Amino acid sequence: MHLNRQLDFFFVVGARVISGRRHECPILYELVEGLVQALGRDVMKVLIVDRGLIDGPRMGQLKKQYRIDTIVPVRTNMDLYADIIGLTRSPDFRWELYIPSPPPPLPQATTHPPLGIQKREAKRQQTLAERKVQPAPQQTAALGIPHTLLGMARDLRSWSDCPVPLTAVVSREVNEQGEYKDWVIVATSSSFRAVQIRSTYDLRPAIEERHRQYKCFWDLTHMLSRAFSLVVNQVLFVLLAYTLLQAHLQLRKRQDLNRRTCTSVFGLLTPTLQVVAVYYRQRFCLFSLAEFASILLTIADPARGKLLEKINRIKKNLYSLLENARSP
Repeated sequence: MHLNRQLDFFFVVGARVISGRRHECPILYELVEGLVQALGRDVMKVLIVDRGLIDGPRMGQLKKQYRIDTIVPVRTNMDLYADIIGLTRSPDFRWELYIPSPPPPLPQATTHPPLGIQKREAKRQQTLAERKVQPAPQQTAALGIPHTLLGMARDLRSWSDCPVPLTAVVSREVNEQGEYKDWVIVATSSSFRAVQIRSTYDLRPAIEERHRQYKCFWDLTHMLSRAFSLVVNQVLFVLLAYTLLQAHLQLRKRQDLNRRTCTSVFGLLTPTLQVVAVYYRQRFCLFSLAEFASILLTIADPARGKLLEKINRIKKNLYSLLENARSP
């Protein structure tokens, strides 16, 4: 899936229907190689994967042959993880505060919620206002503010399966009590900064949410047959329709709708007003159905007969065209 940092679009650029017994790790890197062969080098820049898709030789191959950097979290049982955690105990290891970029604003609701929901929301806002007025209870110990610290080490080669040096970023999540938990992300890039690696990996939840969207709300698994050809047809056409809708929203400058379900998106994109266009001497006017019906009912009698004859002729031609409709 291809996206940008602003989450304006989510394009499915590769898919393959395989048996459930096969592991997806080699399939993923084959899809990446196929994408490079189809689009050329230097089009795909960064590949974000999770722990289940760790493959050191393939990551090195993507870096050397196609100049594609890979960002992946490492497992705690890897030697690379032990090495970078050991470096954090050094007094010379530097930490920096990580401030994540704010998420894109949620789209504004275009429909009025039901009265019951409005009452519950008003009650909730009243309760929140009352809690703000009440004094906060005294705490036995001063609590800190949860924050995240980033530390980085470059040119790591302790992962023998990966033929290229790695850049490791340690994310230290500190809670209110001062307790912390470390996890490590590695990248094959030698120029990415710690904040850049962490913020790029933070795009992964948005990608997983889009996978959930087309699986749950686009009938991806609504198989009408067990025939493999029809299963492939169902999966690929659903993914193609999802990508085309994303491209349409991007071209129409409606990127705020890509986080909605397909039902709500179609409801917002379909026309909400029906009009009748009347043309006369290179001029036209748009009437609502009620306005046009009022004109027809109040027109003078001699013109009404001519207009009725004209409408009947249009209706006859319209039905004849529908009966003889052919594919272009």
